[in-house]
Amino acid sequence: MALLLALSACSPQPSATRPAQASGPAACMPAQLSLQLDDGNGRFNGMSHSGTMLVVRNAGTLACSIAVMPSPRLQDARRQTLAITAQVPPSPAGQPARLMLAPGASVDSDMRWVSGNVYDDGHCESPAFITLALGTGTVTAPFHGQLCGAGGKPSTYSITPFREAAMGAAIRLTYTCDDGRTVRVTYPDTQTAVLDFDAQTHRLHTAISADGARYVGGHWQWWSKGMHDAWLAELKPGEKIASAAGVACRAP
Repeated sequence: MALLLALSACSPQPSATRPAQASGPAACMPAQLSLQLDDGNGRFNGMSHSGTMLVVRNAGTLACSIAVMPSPRLQDARRQTLAITAQVPPSPAGQPARLMLAPGASVDSDMRWVSGNVYDDGHCESPAFITLALGTGTVTAPFHGQLCGAGGKPSTYSITPFREAAMGAAIRLTYTCDDGRTVRVTYPDTQTAVLDFDAQTHRLHTAISADGARYVGGHWQWWSKGMHDAWLAELKPGEKIASAAGVACRAP
C-alpha cells in the first residue's frame, strides 16, 4: 500500500527521451544498452497470435541516440539468422529518424506475429535469440516463441517504432542486500518493478499486492514492503510465487 501511495504522489518528470538533433549525442554503443523482452503478462496472446515488447534501456552514464525503427534479426540456437521478415509500417510525416536516450531511460516497441500453424502447407520457426542491430554492433536477448507463415512464403512479424517507456512518474531506489548484492530498482507504475543487479536487467510484474507487493518475472521474485524493505528470491522451476523467503534488501 505504501508503494501505491508513493507512486500516486509523484509528479511527472521531464521526458528522458526526445528526438535526436543533428548536433545531438553520439549513436549508442552496444555496451551502453540492455535489451529485454516483456510479454506484458500475456496481453499479446490470443487467436493463434502472440507477441512481445522489446525494451531497450540506456544502462550507461552518457546520453546517446538510437534509430526510431528497430531492426531485429531472429536467430536459431547456432546464431544463424532465420528467414523471417518484418512488416514495417510507413513512417508518419515528421517522425524523427533517431531518439535520444538519457542515462537510465528506456524505449519500447511492440512486436506481433502469427503463432499458430493456421495456413495450408504452413510452416513454423522457433527462434532461440533476437538481435538488434545498432550501428556496427548488436545487442542480443533470448527469444521464446513460435512464428508461423504460409507455404512458400517466409514467416513475418509486425513491429512498431520505438517510443518512450512509461517512466514519467517512476520511483528509483538502490537497495543493499544481506548477500552483498546491490539492486537498483525502478518502479515506473504500480504494476511493474525493473531490477538491475548482477549486470542484468529484469522487468517484473505484480503477482500479489497484499502484504506488500510481490513482483515476479523470469526466474525472480521481488517482494517489496513499505518501499525501503524488500526480499529478493529466485523462483524454482514451476513456481509462480517463490517458496523461499529470499535475501533481505534495504534502501536508505
